Order: sequence, then structure tokens, then C-alpha cells
Amino acid sequence: MSKLNHSEQAPHDVGQKKTPCTDNTRVTILSDIMEWAQNDSSDAPLGYWMCGMAGTGKSTIAKSLCLMLEEKELLAASFFCSRQIAECREYHHIIPTIAYQLAHYSCTFGETLERILEQKPGLASKEPATQMKELLIKPWDAVIKTKKFEDYSPVIVIDALDECEDISEVLKAMVPAIQNKQMIGLKFFFTSRPGKSVSSCLKVERKTFNSEGIHVQNFYLHDVEEALVQDDIKKYLKDQLQKFQNLQITDGQIQGLVNSSGKLFIYAATTVKYITGNPGWEQKRLHKVLNLSQAPDELQTKAIDSLYSEVLAEATSTSRQTSEEKKISLQVIHTVVCTATPVTCKTISHLLGYNIQDVQATVDNLKSVLYIDEKDGKVYTFHASFSDYIFLAERSGENHCDQSIHQVLLKDACFKIMNEQLHFNICNLPSSFLLDKEVPDIDKRIGENITSELEYCCFSWGHHLGKCIVDEGMRKILRTFIHKKMIFWIEVMFLLDKLSMCLDILGTALKVKLDEENKDMLTQLNKMVTICALGNIKGRTPHLYLSVLPFVMKEIPIFNNFSNLMEVKKTGRTLKQLGSWNTPSTVLCLDCHEVTSVAFSPDGERIVSGSHDNTVRVWNARTGAPEGDPFQGHSHWVTSVAFSPDGERIVSGSDDNTVRVWNTKSGTPEGDPFQGHSGWVSSVAFSPDGERIVSGAYDNTVRVWNARTGAPEGDLFQGHSNFVNSVEFSPDGERIVSGSNDNTVRVWNAKTGAPQGDPFQGHSDWVTSVTFSPDGERIVSGSVDNTVRVWNARTGVPQGDPFQGHSGWVTSVAFSPDGEKIVSGSGDNTVRVWSARTGAAEGDPFQGHSDWVTSVAISPDGERIVSGSFDITVRVWNARTGAPEGDPFQEHSNWVTSVAFSPDGERIVSGSRDMTVRVWNASTGVQDRDPFQGHSGWVTSVAFSPDGERIVSGSFDNTVRVWNARTGSPE
Repeated sequence: MSKLNHSEQAPHDVGQKKTPCTDNTRVTILSDIMEWAQNDSSDAPLGYWMCGMAGTGKSTIAKSLCLMLEEKELLAASFFCSRQIAECREYHHIIPTIAYQLAHYSCTFGETLERILEQKPGLASKEPATQMKELLIKPWDAVIKTKKFEDYSPVIVIDALDECEDISEVLKAMVPAIQNKQMIGLKFFFTSRPGKSVSSCLKVERKTFNSEGIHVQNFYLHDVEEALVQDDIKKYLKDQLQKFQNLQITDGQIQGLVNSSGKLFIYAATTVKYITGNPGWEQKRLHKVLNLSQAPDELQTKAIDSLYSEVLAEATSTSRQTSEEKKISLQVIHTVVCTATPVTCKTISHLLGYNIQDVQATVDNLKSVLYIDEKDGKVYTFHASFSDYIFLAERSGENHCDQSIHQVLLKDACFKIMNEQLHFNICNLPSSFLLDKEVPDIDKRIGENITSELEYCCFSWGHHLGKCIVDEGMRKILRTFIHKKMIFWIEVMFLLDKLSMCLDILGTALKVKLDEENKDMLTQLNKMVTICALGNIKGRTPHLYLSVLPFVMKEIPIFNNFSNLMEVKKTGRTLKQLGSWNTPSTVLCLDCHEVTSVAFSPDGERIVSGSHDNTVRVWNARTGAPEGDPFQGHSHWVTSVAFSPDGERIVSGSDDNTVRVWNTKSGTPEGDPFQGHSGWVSSVAFSPDGERIVSGAYDNTVRVWNARTGAPEGDLFQGHSNFVNSVEFSPDGERIVSGSNDNTVRVWNAKTGAPQGDPFQGHSDWVTSVTFSPDGERIVSGSVDNTVRVWNARTGVPQGDPFQGHSGWVTSVAFSPDGEKIVSGSGDNTVRVWSARTGAAEGDPFQGHSDWVTSVAISPDGERIVSGSFDITVRVWNARTGAPEGDPFQEHSNWVTSVAFSPDGERIVSGSRDMTVRVWNASTGVQDRDPFQGHSGWVTSVAFSPDGERIVSGSFDNTVRVWNARTGSPE
């Protein structure tokens, strides 16, 4: 159930203060609602909407209803929306939270939901229509079949719909399901203010339920006869005020307060808090309230506005405060209503630069409208109507909060605090060899070094920036922050495991009207963080400096300012590895753990995956169902997996420094783990005959193992002086090639481990990619030095000069099927084809992409090349001339991350950050069908099955999907 990402603060009995009705009040209304809840006739409406103006007591009634339903064991779930709490105002939390509670209410529902989540773990991030179908309707259908609830109907209570952002998205999915009786026996109770976003979705007329065909009963709370409401308010005021001995109050004065309240319970509640909020002042405050005069108004706001104004006037009166103290009080109030999320008095004091005692004094003086939560210590408003009052000048007058001004103040405060507190290695992590979670007392280190105010600023500066009007001063502040502190902000987001939020903030900043310099820098930073989020750098904060910074300095020059922070000479991973971590597919997440590697079996019937949960899994490629239990044995992340040529065995490499071989069918390990490496295993591969396994590791060595026994065949292949990034057998299985961060390529005798000649020297930077030619006579390598090199695989002699032409890192290289040509992709936004014999560029670079080329592939016949790019397009090129074949494929709306040809070369598949997979006619560029939709996160990797009938895709939504390549339907 942890996959549901439910809100813990939304239920009626947790989170913010939620008080029920005073005894013997709202009796008629509650009785009518309970009558609806317990009406089990077939024509009874399954939905009930209670609508009322602000302050009429909707939430209090909803709380009482929850308690009454609980007493009768009829409360199935509750969700109290709140604009103050992020998880209670974001619409995508509502259905998962209801499903989570229903799973605890009904065992049948829970068991069914669990099975659904095992098959589709990413449902919590889907759109409401999918959530509704998979998380509520299907599990409830299983409950219906048990006939357990034939005699009574459980109720779901959802309060304050109007305080939830984009609530119509949920209602558009939920209300039709209610009206079409797709969840018979389950009832829904809603409350909200009047408003089109709610009423247009409920599609009910303004009348009591009595029309056939309407399945959501509606009730307008503010239309209740005033005498009935005031009778309840009178009972409430007597109950609350007459218990104070210092307050002498007559029935006439009670009636005066009742008359002032009109139909607004919030007026009465605020009056009680105000009168009793300062011991010894009760009588004086009573007279002040009684002397307030309000003319009747249609919107019912003047009474509460007058009361709020009186509360603030007393708290900031000149007799009690100096003009400076009054300014402080108003700034505190404005901060409470303007922060992105509720904050503590300490955080407010740092944001405003005030003494914490002054902030606490202000909050204490305003106990009738503000309160400090006992659990989290943060400051909240009692009611949303107070924020409504403060933000409208015509209602609040001199107390008005001009958001255009105060948001600038908070934005500046965020940057000031971050500039003061952010610094290198903020939590004093002792070693880059430890995962963050392995550092002793890591939680204590974070708590002591990342203050509450710094955490708020790191999470919220983008929110405040997005609400400001950009001027040159703001651009200067942002430019300085990017140059001096941005890397340390990213470090904090690493430590707090908030890289996804980091990307959201950078995305928000990029939407602001910035100068070109700021925009370019933020764009590059966004790409860098994306790579980190997609790769295994997460949870390894020191590698932000060790593995990322040295690599991105060329593209993001500002980071040269930080090159001396750690003594490192390019010991980090390459771009290819940052994005894919030495695996053919990246970030394919199942069971909420990152999948670092996936591969089809030789017959295309199964998929193997390796994961951060330390396991290997085999899946049915057609159904997506797991085949057997996870293969357990590794004690750290699995980084690379592959099938043997006959499909009978699987090899896995792990960050626990071992290699393991498994029986594909049983999942049992074949022998003990292959132990011998003293660093992370980065790359593994079977020999062509399946009898041996080669592994490369971050202990700078290569090893060959007997695939049957696990015994090492010979000694370690030693010679590299830095991490081994890539290993591969020659086509005849006699040799092994390796590429390393020591800038060299080496060839080894696969049987003896003896190096065949000297290392191939010539690259001046990390070697990112190596591969044999189809005949095994040549090796091609790509490097961060922007060059491609071809070597004689026997002698190590370079065949000609380096292929120069790229102006950015070479990220991918491949031979054509006939071995005559080499294709390379680069960070300079181009694709190039070279003569494998002469090194001459065959034509000009394939220019047309306006951003990084992320993926290249050659068609099976060698005649065409496909490329995907960060410029959102897919392009096909004539491999001989370099001419684009047709226009770019432009249907994606975000970066293209992966491309591949079908086995017959007739189709191209592409995956994108727009969350879709698309299939194109390779000749015309026309899409074969609509995009394959289903992923709720970026698609990171795509591939055809060997027979071309299926497509597998991996995504940042924690799932792997298999699609019918012809129809686009998920299999």
C-alpha cells in the first residue's frame, strides 16, 4: 500500500484541528444526512453535496458526520481538503488516499487492490480517470461480489472541495462513476463553497433532491432558514462562553452576538476565540464585539470582515504597539498566508529578520484567527475565510496583503538565507564510498546542518519567484545565486532525496521571463539534474562533486569555480553512465525501486531486470507478470544483467562487488557468488557460446568467470589505472575489449587474461564507448575528448587519425552491419557517419538537431540512421549522404530520450519525456497510430522485441511496459 502515495494529513482524525458541532446543534441537518446515508433503497442517491458560503459550518458538520458514521461503522474513508497543506490541496492525492483507507476498511477491497498494485505499481501517479477505474471501481467490484454490504452502505466523506487545486479533474472522473452506479453500495458525501468548478461537474440543479435520474443529492447550507441556524449558534455561544467565570454575559448579550453572526458559524467561532483569548480582557472584548455594527450584505462577508478587522485592530493598536511593532505584526500575518507551505515561528523570524519572540507574540495575540499545531509546531489559519479577507483590499483595508509586494520580500529572503547557509559538504559526509543512508547518524547530521528555514527556502524559492514580476534586480540576484550557490542547493536536494522537486523548481524558474544568460544556465542545470535523477547518482551525494562536476564543467563553465572542492582527477562516470549507469536501459522501476538494467531473452518471451532493491527479476514479456519470486542474494544494488545465449541462465553484476549466475527458470543461484572484485561491478556480458562471463569494475580490473561454476578463469586482468566502464567479447570469443576512465582502450586474451599488446593510447579523456567490428578485426571507441578512434584489434595501432569533427562529447558509437561505416552521436547536437577504413567523414555532419543528440541507431540494412534529441524531434538520415530523409518527426512535446529501428527496418520507435511511446513509418515519418499512452513519468528507454511484434519501454514512473507494436495496446 506504500505505493499509493496517500496523504497522511487528510483524514478527519489527523492533521489540522477539525472540531465537531457543539452538542445539540445542527441536529436537523445531521439527521437528514444520516437518513440519506442509511437509506438502502435501490433508488437512493449514492452522492450528497452540501454547499455553503464561507463560514457557514460545512467542515464542522463534516467532522460530526464522520464521528457519527464511525460510531455505526459506516465511515469508509475521509479526505479533508486544505489549501494550507500541500498534500491536502493537490488533487492527485484524493483517490489514492481514499483507496488506502478503503483497503483498511474492507479486507476484500485491500486484497484486490494489493494484487492490482503488484501488476501496476505506478497507478498513484496516473490521471484521476485511471485512478478511479483501477484503485476504486475494480477493487470495489470484488467487494460487491461478496454481498457483504447488501444491508448497509459505507460512506466516503470529502470536505472542502473548493480548497483543492484543479478539483474538477477528480470530479470529472468520480461523479460519472457515482451517477452510473459503478460502485453500488458505496456512498460519497461532498462539501464545498458555491463555484462553477464544483457545480458544473456535479451537474445538479439548485433544488432539493427529488428528480428522477439525478444521483447526487444536493443541499445548500446557506439557504437553511435563518431562525434554525441562529438557534444552533445560540446554543454554541452559550456552551462556549458561559463556562468562563470572569465573563458576565446576559441572555440579551448572547442574542446580540447571535444577531451579528447571521448564518455564519465562523463568525461565532471567531468571536469566542477573540473574547476568551486574553484572560482578564473578556468583558472588555465582549463589549467591543457587541458595539460592532454591520449592514446586511448579500455575500455575507461584512460581518466577518468587521470581526476580523476588530481582531487585528486590537492586536496592532497604537495603545499596545508602536508603529514599528504594528508593522512587524502585519508582516508576520502576511507571511503566514503567503508561504508556500505552513512554517514555524522560527522560520518566519528568519524569513523576516525579526526576533522570534516578536513573531511568537504576534501569533499569541491573534489566537482567534491563527494557531500553532501541537504536532509540527507550524502556524496555521483557523479558516480559509481569513486569507480571503487579507488578500482583498476592499475587505481588509489597511490590513491588506499585496501579494505582488510580499512575494518579492519572501523571494529575496529565500535567496538571502540560502546564500548565507549553503556551503560545500553541508552535512560533513565522511566518505564517497558510503551511500548517504549508510553514513552514521545521517538523519542527525541533516537535522543539525539543514535548518528548518533553509529547508523551506530550498523547497520554495521557485514558488515565490514564479509569483513575482521579473526586473533587472531579480535577474542579478538569480545570476549571483547560480554562479555561487546553485551547486550547494543541488547538494541539499540530493541529501533530502528531493531531485524530482529540484526539477520542478528549475522548471518553474525557466517559465519566468529571464535574460538569455540565466535561461541558458538554468537549461543546462536542468539537463544535468535530469541525468542525475535518471541515473544511480541518487543517494550518493559526494558523487555530485566526484562524478558529475568534472564532467559537466565543459558544458556549464560556472562549475569551474568549484573544481577545487574535492581532490579528484576525473574519477567520475561519463555522461552515458550518468544517464544509464552502464546498462542498456535505465531507471526501469518496479516495486518502487529503480531498475538499472533490463534485457529481452534471446527468444523475446521474457524480460530480466536488475534493481536497487538488490534483486533480479524475470517477467513474462507478453503479460508483464513476474515469473517466480525475485532472485535474492546480492547485498547491494544490481547494476547489470544479461541472458546467456541459450536463455537458460542470467548473469548479474552488483555494487556488492560480486557477479552471480542464476537459473532462469528456478531463480536459484548456480553456485556461490563470483567474488573477487573490490569495487562496484559496472559491466557484465556472456561470451558468444555462453560458457564464460566477463565483468568490468570500479576496482580498475576485468575478470573472466566460468559461467557454469563461477570459478575465475585466470587472474584479474590488471592494467587499467582508473574505472573500467565497458567490456565486451570479440565475435569469436577469443578476446575482450575494455574502455576506461584512464583514457585507454585495452584488449585482453579472453582465456589467459594477458594483455594483447600495450594499451591503446591516444584519447585525451575518458573512453565512453567501445565495440568490436562485426569481423572482430577492428575496435571503435568514443571519448569525452570529442573524438572517435578506430584501432587494429590485433596490434592496437590506430587506423588513421582520430575522427575529428564533433565539438562535444562523443556519447555513442556503433559499426554498420557490414563494418564499413561508423556512426557517432554527440553532445554537439550532431550525428556523424565516418568511413571505418579511412576515418573520413562521409559527408557533412548530420545537422538539424538544435540540442544534444541522445540516441542513435543504424537500420538493419545499414542504409539509414535514426537519431533522437533534446530538441524534441526524431530524425532519419541517409547513411551514405547524410541528407535528412523527410522532415523531422515532430509530434513529441518533450525531449526524445531513446530511438530504435524495428528488426525489418520499416518502423522506428521513440520514447520521450512527454511520457509517450511513438511508432513511426521509417520511410515517411508518418505515425503508424496514436501515441502509446500509459506511462505517467518520462519514458527513458525503448526497444523492439527480436520478432518486431512487441515494444518494451521503461519509464521514470517506476514501471516497465510491453506494447503490441502493431496496435499500441499494452500487453
